[in-house]
Amino acid sequence: MIEFTTHGLKRMNQRGITKEMIELTIQYGEYQKDKIILKSRDIKKLITRVSKEIKAQLMKLLDKGGLVVVLSDDCVVITVYNR
Repeated sequence: MIEFTTHGLKRMNQRGITKEMIELTIQYGEYQKDKIILKSRDIKKLITRVSKEIKAQLMKLLDKGGLVVVLSDDCVVITVYNR
């Protein structure tokens, strides 16, 4: 289960980002130090290989241009933002 800081939850809600989008980014994104980045081109590649349920969430992520999740050392979501 993903844990969030108060700041992370606030930014997630302000930016219209769902927990499912964050989970997909953590699962399929590229790790770069404390960030996990899911780029548009990676989303386009994934869309052809996943189920309908996941495809719908990926389409929403694609509309946002991708997603960046910033994690603390103990894997708590500090903040999230559109790429």
